[in-house]
Parts: sequence; C-alpha cells; structure tokens
Amino acid sequence: MREQPALSPDPPSPLRGDPGGSVVEGFSLSGKNALVIGASNSLGRAAAVALAEAGANVAVATSTPSPREEVAANSCANEVWALGRKGFAQAIDAAAEGDVESLIERTVAELGSIDVLVNAPDLPFARPIAETSAAEWRRVLDVNLTGVYLACRAAGRRMLAQGQGRIINISSVLGERGMANGGAYCAAQGGVLNLTRALALEWARGGVNVNAIGAGWTEGMGMIADAESRRQLERYLPYKRLAQPEEIVGVVVYLASDAAAYFTGQVVWIEGGALSHV
Repeated sequence: MREQPALSPDPPSPLRGDPGGSVVEGFSLSGKNALVIGASNSLGRAAAVALAEAGANVAVATSTPSPREEVAANSCANEVWALGRKGFAQAIDAAAEGDVESLIERTVAELGSIDVLVNAPDLPFARPIAETSAAEWRRVLDVNLTGVYLACRAAGRRMLAQGQGRIINISSVLGERGMANGGAYCAAQGGVLNLTRALALEWARGGVNVNAIGAGWTEGMGMIADAESRRQLERYLPYKRLAQPEEIVGVVVYLASDAAAYFTGQVVWIEGGALSHV
C-alpha cells in the first residue's frame, strides 16, 4: 500500500488547552507588533490608535508619499507614542515594491516581529470609465489593490516563517456594490475582497489568518464629491449619517487578537445597513 504523505502540523491555537483563560484576555494585544499601511487616512489612523490602546506596538505608513499624508502619518505615530507604545512613521508609495519591502524589514528590525498587518490604503477616484485614462486606471488599482498584494506577500512571508500572524484588509462597500463613475475604484475594492479569501485558504495551515473589513461610507474618507452628494448619501443610509472611524475599528482589534484564532477568509461588513437596500 502506498504511504500517505504526512500532513503538516496543525497551526497553533492560542486559546486551545487553556480553559482557565478569560475571554477578555483573548482580546489583549499586549506584546504584539503591528503595522498599519494607510494610517494617513481617517480609518487607518483610528485602526492604529485602537491597536495601540489594546496593547500593541504599532508602526504606521502612508499610502502615497505626499506631504499631506506624511504629516498625517507622523501625527498618528505621535498618538501611538503617547499611549506608551513603540512605533515609527514612514512615508511610502504602497504600489512600489521596494518601498513596501523596506517598510516590512524596518518593522521587523525595530519592533522585533510583525504579528499584525492592517492594509488601509485609500486612493479615491471618481470618473466615468469612458473618460478614464489607462494611466489613471493603473494608478487606482496599483495603490488600492496591488499595494495590498505587495504588503500581504512581504508580511505573509515573515508570518509564515514565525508560524503565526494576522492580516486585516480594509475594503469598502464598493467592493460589493457598483457605483456610477467609480469603476476603477470599485474594481480595486472587489479585488481586495477576493485576494483576502484566496490568501486565507493558502495560509490557514501556516497559522496566518487573513480577513477583510467592508467599511461603509465613513467620515474623512474619499468618494464623496460635494455637499449635495453627501446629503443624498445620508438620506439613503439607514442611520442617515456617515460612520465615525472609531465605530469600525473595534473589529480590527478583534481580528488582530487571539480571540479570532479560528476566524479567517471572511468579510466583516460594517456599513450601517447600506447593503440591505434592494
């Protein structure tokens, strides 16, 4: 009889065999090291601060190397330090392979490991497809989708080598629903969701959980053209208002924690009921 190939060992379960451990302890990120790419926007900043509040050291980075984003990332790093955590801020182009690799290397060198990666890049873009140039299409997908792939690949290699890790990709309701004049952005966000699902299947046995958050329209984020567009959107939303970033990032802490040890390949929608509309 032909011998069956040996299966790799089961990935570690941080909660297995510890019946005395409390549920609250499972949510602590004490001793964990995290990286948030896109901490220069409102959702990324809130995610970085929430991770630090839960006990993690947090490095932060921009999505693009613009002066505005660099200032915002430095401000976010100051909030992390004010909580007594280690970390740093770095300006990168999320779509540049060299920038992403150097960021991951610096995170491991300065913090000691990379246990949690949050991808929250956001390059908003609204234009009819017939008027969208190939260069614009590539840039929107490069930052919003290729940047997530590059960061997942670079961080995932380290996480697989250490036998554990958490990757959280923050996407948008526009990855699930289309929007007129938003074809490039919608395509990128939809790609993030299916990349998340595919990586979860590839890396589960290596102890790396990969999940996504499908965020609704949120204060401080793009894709709202003007005040009238905002009023129309608010009338459409069940809560009649946009989300606050802090209403979304509690799930980031959960997905980063040991409490989510058996949770992977999922999209957690936090969109105020918007997707329930027919």
